[in-house]
Amino acid sequence: MAKDLVEFKNLKTYFYTEAGVVKAVNDVSFKIKEGETVCIVGESGCGKSVTAMSLLRLIPNPPGKIISGEIIYDGKDMIKLSEDEIRKIRGNEISIIFQEPMTSLNPVFTIGNQISESLILHRKISKEEARKIAVDTLKMVGIPRPEQIVDAYPHELSGGMRQRAMIAMAISCNPKLLLADEPTTALDVTIQAQILDLMRDLKEKLGTAIMLITHDLGVVAEMADYVVVMYAGKVIEEAPVLELFKNPLHPYTVGLLKSKPKINDKIDRLYSIPGQVPNPIGMPENCYFCERCEKRIDKCTKDQPHLIQVNEVHRVACWLYEEGK
Repeated sequence: MAKDLVEFKNLKTYFYTEAGVVKAVNDVSFKIKEGETVCIVGESGCGKSVTAMSLLRLIPNPPGKIISGEIIYDGKDMIKLSEDEIRKIRGNEISIIFQEPMTSLNPVFTIGNQISESLILHRKISKEEARKIAVDTLKMVGIPRPEQIVDAYPHELSGGMRQRAMIAMAISCNPKLLLADEPTTALDVTIQAQILDLMRDLKEKLGTAIMLITHDLGVVAEMADYVVVMYAGKVIEEAPVLELFKNPLHPYTVGLLKSKPKINDKIDRLYSIPGQVPNPIGMPENCYFCERCEKRIDKCTKDQPHLIQVNEVHRVACWLYEEGK
């Protein structure tokens, strides 16, 4: 059985703004095993990206700050490591694919230079060796004419090619964990399918674990081994992908699955979860979803539910499943 690669323990990451404190990640705990794809799902603003950025210590300070908790990677607490120690891991053992490659790639450096940079830094190899690996990596991610593309600038590539170049940069050092922050959002469906196939192939070839951040349940069904559902900075449900799709428990998860279009549906209008995501400043100490929930009970408006084990593989934070509710 695969062992744990990363464990988030009661992570809290807050942002201090003029309007008040935003509890972007508020007591989040989950694990990622070696070689596993874990999908983090939820609406925009629920804390998915901030969780990933906290792992790599990329939270801008100020205004953001990791308040408490632990992120255990390879037996070390990432929060307590020095900046030098983090740099040895970042881009080497743990890499990230950002959401929008055009703003993540440096416009004044060639693709080859940007891939080579981490290779020279982490592997201590020459520029010639790094360039050769960069060409091989571009070839691996399905870019045609990699010998020419390695000398191209980001603006000379299409959106799909830039995203592939970002993936090539992320996997060039054979990381143990790949953080993919909505890597297919800005792409058309054909390129999206190609990028997902590519990530699946890389996982099989390199044995890389993937933390995939998305709000597309089609991507989740295709890619995930395990799913973590977040809402307003908290984990509200987690389970293996087949269990979650077959037996969603939290009313929010049920709503997300109901709002996904189905091929044979004869309805004119898609289902949407009623209400709005609550203001993250000054959140009340009750269930954050209770204002939008059709199944709420009296206790939901008074106390915050905690994650409980419903069966061997399924956890949910909802008063409907608490004993003695």
